[in-house]
Amino acid sequence: MTEATRAETILAAMGAVLTRWTMGSAAAPAATFWRTELGDDPAEAELRLLALSGQFLGTSVTMEPASVLRIPPDIPTLALPTVPEELRPLVRRILAAKKQAQAATELVHFLAARGWTTHPADWMPAADDDDAPDVYASWRDWATIADSDGAARQTNDSLTAENWDDFWPAARKAALTELRRRDPSAARAMLEAKLASETADARLRLLLLLSERLSDDDIPFLERIAADDPAPKVKALAASLLARLGRGPAAGEDVAELAGFFSIKTKGLLRRSRVVQAEPLKTPAQVQRRKALFDGAGLVSFSGALGLAPQELIAAWDWNVDHAADMSLINLIVATGTDALVAQAADAIGERDATGLVAALAPRLAPAERTRHAEAALRTHGISFELARQLAGAAARLDDPLSAPAGKTLLAALHRDDARPGDQVPELHALGLLASRDGARQSLQRLTAAGLLQGDPRLDMLRLNAALDDNGAKP
Repeated sequence: MTEATRAETILAAMGAVLTRWTMGSAAAPAATFWRTELGDDPAEAELRLLALSGQFLGTSVTMEPASVLRIPPDIPTLALPTVPEELRPLVRRILAAKKQAQAATELVHFLAARGWTTHPADWMPAADDDDAPDVYASWRDWATIADSDGAARQTNDSLTAENWDDFWPAARKAALTELRRRDPSAARAMLEAKLASETADARLRLLLLLSERLSDDDIPFLERIAADDPAPKVKALAASLLARLGRGPAAGEDVAELAGFFSIKTKGLLRRSRVVQAEPLKTPAQVQRRKALFDGAGLVSFSGALGLAPQELIAAWDWNVDHAADMSLINLIVATGTDALVAQAADAIGERDATGLVAALAPRLAPAERTRHAEAALRTHGISFELARQLAGAAARLDDPLSAPAGKTLLAALHRDDARPGDQVPELHALGLLASRDGARQSLQRLTAAGLLQGDPRLDMLRLNAALDDNGAKP
């Protein structure tokens, strides 16, 4: 028997040896090729077999490389600097403690808002991670390249219709977003030239960019998309954007039926005002029918069926009485209302202590408006830090959040006799995301004075905030 044949025989028998060990049985009887070396003592034979098999697998079995080795390009350098080296362990600990994808998204958006990015060894977005900040676009495209046979493309130039195909998808979307902010007409013209060549999912993502600086100049293009695009979801998005420009569906029988679920009444003796009230629903079928009618309506057509302008409808709506009706109207405003109407609805809801509804409007609000509503709700309505974080997004910089009712509630909960080390984790994490750098430092001082240890992992987000220079753009 040659050495090669003997090695193949041993390797073939290794499966039976490992199987017996896995099941807790003696494996020496299956290793007949080492009968002499193993000896007659059963216990000693198992030890010798373990040593021999380990040596054999380590020296005689090697992995064969792929026939073709492909070296991916270097990971691109991002436009923002990496978090300082001394803070990376804190970033990793936060990421490890918050295993949900949403928590990682919150952290990287917070870092980007403060002018920083993660180290690629600590966190990298997946190729399809549309929730990642735009600054990571080149990393998303790098992931696409690394997982495919694609080659790096030149993206140093500004995006044009001519070099459109030189950009990978994430970098192209980020460049188009920036162009839309700077020159809306140029961005629309590029979409007119290139959108049809993209997949349905890509068309949906790119068309959504028109919501930035949406204007009447976009109407002809959106009307063509709404009429001709083969993908229903793309057509629906175009129709929604048209509705924001006052080109929604005309009032018809369905909208008239929807208006029938509501009545307009007057209140007040000296200063009489109109109130839009929901009529009581008597059956589950009526609940489903009203919701379906809302889903197919536009804000302009619905308010028109009630004999009101959209801004009059929002001002007269009787908030906090029928939550389902409130949410349906909010969804209608988000989908088909102008930016001014979204802002008006947020103000109206804030005044009526219906802060939970503002969270649905928040993605349509400017960063400064989101922060204003979050701080007002914290101070006036006593909402939690978690809800305030949902409202504010990544741009919040609250200077003294612990002075709000949520802060007093948090301190009281931490002082309770039955308080446990794992209590208030979400609130403390949200506090770290909301506070300004000075606010984070003050909060750390107050929380440690209240008895929390300096190294308490619940304070990690506050510690990161307090230690990180704020180099981001102020909203």
